[in-house]
Amino acid sequence: MPEKATFDYIDNDPLVPVILINPASNKKVKAYAYLDTGSDTVVVPGELWMKLGLEMLYRSSVCAVGGVVTAWYTRIKLKFFENEHREIIAFYQDEGDVLVGRNVMDDYSITFDGRNSRLTINP
Repeated sequence: MPEKATFDYIDNDPLVPVILINPASNKKVKAYAYLDTGSDTVVVPGELWMKLGLEMLYRSSVCAVGGVVTAWYTRIKLKFFENEHREIIAFYQDEGDVLVGRNVMDDYSITFDGRNSRLTINP
């Protein structure tokens, strides 16, 4: 497991590199993601969902900003901080950014340093 890593914010945003992987086809897409402490799971925008060839097999009601919505989800693999996380629940959203939620972040100690625009991750 890697030692701690520090990332500079990108355009004043705390983004981190991730690789999203379709477990059925092993197709991979590199992206930058927000670490979303208010989210329980990973969220993937429609454009990347389609590039990965993910299917919309499961639906669930989800609490989101603005109320309860019905959303599609599936399981993916996600490479984050040199670790591959398997069987991660990922929800589809029409537009937006990749969000990494607590189902991945809870495996790490993460420090947001807004004053210095740096993000530190410890395994």
